[in-house]
Amino acid sequence: MQFLIFIPALLLFLYSLYRLVKDDYVFIRKGISLEQSFDIAFITLWISLFVARLFYLIFNSNSVSVVFYNFFNLKIGGFSLTGAVIGGTIAIYLIGKYKKMPLGRLCDFLSLSFLYTLPLVFLANSFFVAKNILLSMFLDAIIYFVLLLFFVQFLYPKILNRTLKEGTLALLFLLLFSIIALITALLVSLKNIQSFVSPENAILVLLFIISLILLIKQEYPSSRARRAVVR
Repeated sequence: MQFLIFIPALLLFLYSLYRLVKDDYVFIRKGISLEQSFDIAFITLWISLFVARLFYLIFNSNSVSVVFYNFFNLKIGGFSLTGAVIGGTIAIYLIGKYKKMPLGRLCDFLSLSFLYTLPLVFLANSFFVAKNILLSMFLDAIIYFVLLLFFVQFLYPKILNRTLKEGTLALLFLLLFSIIALITALLVSLKNIQSFVSPENAILVLLFIISLILLIKQEYPSSRARRAVVR
C-alpha cells in the first residue's frame, strides 16, 4: 500500500518538470527537447527508487542475503528518502555529464520538481507510520511546503534572471534536505539517543558537508579566479 504514494507524487513531479522545462530559453537554445528531459527524469527516477530500496534494506537488515531476498517483496519494509536523494543526485550528475547537458540548470529543475512532491509524500506516508513518528511526519510536510514556497517565490526567479548561478538551487536543496533529515532523526531518537548514530545519518552528515563546500566554491570563487576576472 505504501508504494501507492508514489503514483500521485510521480504525476506531480512530472507536471512540475513539464512546467519548468517547456518554455525554458536555455534548454530551447541548446536544442534540448521536453522528451529528452522526461527521459532523463524517468532514468533518474528508477535509479533513485533502486538506491532508496537498497538503502532501506541494507540499514534495516542483519545480512546481505536478506537484502537480496526481500528486495522485490514490497510487503516487507519500504524506501529510504535519503537513498532516493543520493541515488538521484548521482544519476543526474552522470547522465548530465554523459549527454553534455547544462548540468546546473538540469539539477535545479529536477530538484525543484522533487521538492514539489515532498509535502505530499510526507503527508500521505503519515497514514502508514507508527504513532511515535507521526508528529515528525506532519512537521516535515509543513517544513517542506514552506521550503517549496521559498524556493518558488524567491530562488527560482533569481535562477532565471541569473542573479544566482545555475546549480545553486540544487545545492541549497541538498544542504537543507540533509539538515532537516538530521534534525528529524534527532527528534525521533530523543528517547534513545544512541539510535541517532547510524550509517544513514552519517551519510546525511557527509551530504551536508559536500553540499556546503560545493555551494561555497560556486558562490564565492577563489581569490585567484576573482583576480583573473578583474584583469
